[in-house]
Amino acid sequence: MVCWRMHPAPNRTDAHARVALVAALVASTFAIAPPPARAATTVPARLTDVQGVEIDVADLAARNTLIVVTLKAPGCPVCQEQLHRLVALRERLRACGATFIVLAPGPAEALRELAERSGFPYPFIEDTNVALARSIGLALGDDEIMPAFFQLDAAREIVWMQRGRGPGAFGERELLAHLGCRSSAGDRIAAIEPGVHR
Repeated sequence: MVCWRMHPAPNRTDAHARVALVAALVASTFAIAPPPARAATTVPARLTDVQGVEIDVADLAARNTLIVVTLKAPGCPVCQEQLHRLVALRERLRACGATFIVLAPGPAEALRELAERSGFPYPFIEDTNVALARSIGLALGDDEIMPAFFQLDAAREIVWMQRGRGPGAFGERELLAHLGCRSSAGDRIAAIEPGVHR
């Protein structure tokens, strides 16, 4: 013989209250605090390039869109390819208002050779002990820098950044999009093959 016991229908108000209580407990348990405000990262007002020329960073950034290109190391093949690709896009980048500084670990002599070999006609800055890269979160250990692009404004603050490089991922599309450079039928990015320098 089976006995059936009748249970009273649940009170909808109680059920809603229980759901709301559980939701509040879950939300408070997994609440994520907003990240703490951090001071703007600035670059020194003046930098000296590997040729001994002093660069007025604020002045460059006030007159143009100043993009800093960071290189992992002078001998990094992907970074060298990056420079050749930027040379191929130089006129387009210039027309979009961009100017550049290259920031890399030394030695300075290796950077002078790279500047000459690449044909990239902008200042190359040796980041001794990757101190500047470390201050902006781009140091990879004690002697390498994460490859990236970042823009500095006239106050020398970083206002945009694109990180990382790899074969087939050089960041030019993101850079051109950031600069507001429109694609055209003759867009040279698609035509640039790794290792082929025009």
